[in-house]
Formats: sequence, structure tokens, C-alpha cells
Amino acid sequence: MLSAEDNELLTHVGPGTPMGALFRQYWIPVVYSEELEAGGRPYRVRLLGEDLVAFRDSTGAPGLLAASCPHRGASLFFGRNEQAGLRCVYHGWKFDVTGACIDMPNEPDSRGTACRAPTGKVNARAYPTRERAGIVWAYFGPRSTPPPMPDLEWMLVPAEQHRHAWRAIRECNWAQAMEGDLDTSHAPFLHGSIAVSTVSGAYRTSDKAPRLEIVETGSGVMYAARRDEGPDHYYWRTTQFLMPFLTCFPATLDGEIPCHMWVPVDDQYTMVWLESWHPLRPFTPEEHAGRSPRGPSSTELYWPNNGAGELNASEGARPYAGWWPSLNQSNDFGIDRDIQRTQSFTGIPTVPLQDAAMTVSMGQIANRQTERLGTADGMIIQVRRRLLRAARALSEQGSDPPAVDRPELYQVRSASAVLRREVAWAEALGAWHAARSGLTPLDESSRFVSS
Repeated sequence: MLSAEDNELLTHVGPGTPMGALFRQYWIPVVYSEELEAGGRPYRVRLLGEDLVAFRDSTGAPGLLAASCPHRGASLFFGRNEQAGLRCVYHGWKFDVTGACIDMPNEPDSRGTACRAPTGKVNARAYPTRERAGIVWAYFGPRSTPPPMPDLEWMLVPAEQHRHAWRAIRECNWAQAMEGDLDTSHAPFLHGSIAVSTVSGAYRTSDKAPRLEIVETGSGVMYAARRDEGPDHYYWRTTQFLMPFLTCFPATLDGEIPCHMWVPVDDQYTMVWLESWHPLRPFTPEEHAGRSPRGPSSTELYWPNNGAGELNASEGARPYAGWWPSLNQSNDFGIDRDIQRTQSFTGIPTVPLQDAAMTVSMGQIANRQTERLGTADGMIIQVRRRLLRAARALSEQGSDPPAVDRPELYQVRSASAVLRREVAWAEALGAWHAARSGLTPLDESSRFVSS
């Protein structure tokens, strides 16, 4: 469990909070590049408790501004995107992507000239942006020169080896949403089937009580979960937590690696991104389409958004139009009690929706004072400690957060592998985890001992 003080420190990310200050030291994903059109409509954004608008000016440069115009506070979402700037429609003040006011046409003395001269005191709050791997990123921190962007492997591979697998808004705090990825023991239950009891190397495994080995890394925390796989082998699943909110949960046996980003919209809502990559081969067109089977027994119908379900095209005045799942807590995530009795453990259609139902059901901010944790929760405990330690060190000593200036520490992978019992997972999969191996996890492990 956590004390009330630690739970508040962990979960609150708005301006002026210790965890919010920690997050602002890192680059934050904002929108997919394709969501912003040059000279097109602004896009409502809310990140770390701040209301913002994202836009791409007529030259193609992305910008991220505070939603409120600094003149009278009207929303720049209604602004006109024209001639390398965003113009507030209330009085015509215009701002470029740096936030500088470049036109004040309602002021007689300006005569349409840039308000930078002579004083340059009027600016919209703006954050530096960069584009990488099909995503617009922003830096919210205090440095005049932002830190380097992390060298995540999916940012570095050719485009055909990386895909935006799915996205959604999760209606709960970022920490409890992310902790689902740090919890390996739930998989054979929540994501399991009652029709088939055992499938080697998958969620439906006969060994439902994993033993964890946890190590702290330069960029976060890593665990390896061991399960019995017959009398001579162990089935290993490894997951990487990367500061401040990334998880690389177990790769497929073939070597496709998923990476979630759990980005706080505010204290009550979370943006979930799933970026997936294969370091060894291009994705097929079907894989790039991001389709997953619709329901536990069908092979002909498919869920869109890689299993997260349909997304509502518009959400009125809420941020992130097109990110809100139509299956949510208001309709019990599409649970089917007949399917729960006869096929799947939950009756909820897909893995992302099953995860969402559990984390959202805890309330928007979980009460960790009432938890009773066990050994299977070791990774959750260690990640919380790492985050709390980093937030306090920044707040109290001004210490630089882990890996913020070490982009190379983000070149890591996760794995699934079946190894003989005498083989040490860290040695057998070390080159793979460090993103140096050109073999799949299974091929890499076979170099040490034959199966």
C-alpha cells in the first residue's frame, strides 16, 4: 500500500506538483503528425492538466499554445490558421508557433505591425515541439535548450518496421492505467479463456503464479516473470518500464515489441498510445492495418483500432477528438455474460477493453491505502519507488531525473522466451534486451543450449 501523501505525490501531475515537475523534464507525445494539417483547423489538447491547442501553420511547422488568448482569454481553438500563425477571432491578435504575437490589428498604434516592436511583451504560452516517428512531441520543462529526445528503437527503425497500433483515452489516472502493464499475473485470468486451459507461451498458461526477478536500469525498472513450462523449461516474460511513463511489455516469440505510453491528460484521464515495432523485418499490410479478431471465437470479423474498438469521431468540447472509445464504463465495456459463462474469463471483447474495465473500475484515482499487495506485485512496488524517489530528488535537491540526458538508455526491448531451466534469462536474452541482437528471442536463447 501507499500512504495518502505518497499516493497524492504519485498521481497528481498538474503545474506546481512534484510529479508534474518530473514529467515536464521529459519530451511528451502530443498528437499524431497526421492529425495536424498545414493551415488546417486547430486541435484541442489537454496535457498534464493544461488546456492547449495544437496546430500546423501554413508553412507546415507544428505549434502548441495555451488554449486561452493572452488578450482576453478567448479560446484559440476557434482561431484562424493563416499565413504562418494562429489568429484569435475575438480581436484578431495573431501568434506564431513560438507564441510571439505578430499582429494586433485592433490597436491603432500598431497599424498592423508586429507587436514585438517596440516592447515584445505580449506572448501566448507556447511549448517547443519536434516531430519524430509520426508523432508531434512537446517539451514542457524549464530548460531554455530542451534535453535530447529518447532514442527509443521504434523511433529509429525504418518506417515499414514501426506502426501506430492503437490509441484511446482511459478514464482514470495515469498511474493505475500504467500499472496494468507492470502486473504480469493478471494475464491468464483477465485475458484468458475457459474454453482452452493451456496454450504454451500465451496468456492461457497452466502456471498462473509467476516468480519475478526485478532489476533497476539506467532508464527505469525491468522484470522477468518465470513460469513453469513442462519439467525441463521455464517460460519467461520480460517488461521494461522507462521513465517517466513508458512500458515495453512482453514481445511476441517472433520478436514484435509493443510500447505503451501512458500520458496524463490530467489527474483523472490518460492518453494511451501503443507503438509497435519489429527490429528484424517490415510489417505486412495486414499488420499495419492494426486489426485484431472480433470476439473470442470468430476468425472473420475484426475489431478496429487493434482491439481497442471504435473511437468516437467527435467529443464536443472535450480534448482529443477521435480518441474516446465507444465501449467504456457507461456501457460496461461491452461485457457479454453469456460469453463470460461459456468462452472468455471476462466476457469483455478484447485485451485493451479488458484492461480498461479493470483500471477504470478502481475509480478515477485509486485509493492505494487499502491495497494488499503480494509478491506478484513486486514490479509495481519498485516502479512506484523509482518514480517517487525521482520526483522528490528533483523537488528537494534539484537532481536531474533518470536518463533525461541519456537518450541511448532508451534503446531496450522486452521478450517472451522458453528456456531450459539451467539457462540464465539475463544472459540468454541480454543482447536482445539491449537492442543489439539480430535474432529473435527464441533464436537468441538457442545459442546457449539446445531445447
